[in-house]
Amino acid sequence: MSLLRAVLILCSVLVLSACGSSSKSSQPAATEPQSKVPPAIEKIDEAAAVPVLTATEFCQGSDGRCQPSPDEAERLSNAMAPANGATARGIAELPLSARGPNARARLIAWKGRSGDLCLETEVQDGNGGSLRHASGPCVRTDCKKLCVSVFGAGTSGAPKLLSGVVDSNADELRVTYDDGRVVPYGLTGPLVPGFPSYRVFMLDLGRSLYQRLELRLSDKDLAEETLSRAQIQLLRCGEQTPPALPGQAGSGRSSGLHDCIQRAAPK
Repeated sequence: MSLLRAVLILCSVLVLSACGSSSKSSQPAATEPQSKVPPAIEKIDEAAAVPVLTATEFCQGSDGRCQPSPDEAERLSNAMAPANGATARGIAELPLSARGPNARARLIAWKGRSGDLCLETEVQDGNGGSLRHASGPCVRTDCKKLCVSVFGAGTSGAPKLLSGVVDSNADELRVTYDDGRVVPYGLTGPLVPGFPSYRVFMLDLGRSLYQRLELRLSDKDLAEETLSRAQIQLLRCGEQTPPALPGQAGSGRSSGLHDCIQRAAPK
């Protein structure tokens, strides 16, 4: 496997999006669920700018630089363009107390040209720095009941945030972490203005990744998403073994990143 192909494989899983379609390749072992207090998601109404889409936000491209083709970039840009008269608003925020006293995540929403909901997650570190990631049903046609993304996955040393929207009829999102813990979270986030079929969900994952998400109403599963062990391993490669810088010893085929991805990639 070439280093170029290895990096492309990693790019393909850096932006995780749970859209209610289940992968059956790896089912977690059954463990007793541990009740957890729902995330303290607060309803807000703040002015916000529609994001300018960047190629690196969507690792769906066909070349080794993880860049979309011109057609893909145009499609994504058009999908996220606001409908006539639509404006973006900050609709919810989650304090990230484990990251600092003033750190927070903010979810921004607006109506796209297609009429679908568009989202952007903004993570502020409390010291003036911020990172943003666009997502939402407007860019993924199969995002129906469960439409959340992992923000910060695959980045060396970065804590992770699960952020997006879920079916407002559901009352629980059950998270199976990659260490085997099963934690059900009550869904208490605000409804999305103008899109009452969606409810906000944000959860600080810290250093963890999920293995499975189950959106539930009482004892009934409404939607689910499962990551394979290979996908989780690939993301861990990006965290623990950052790419070597140009000219740095160990680059190329002998780099730790290449070796890690080669071991984790499906054969």
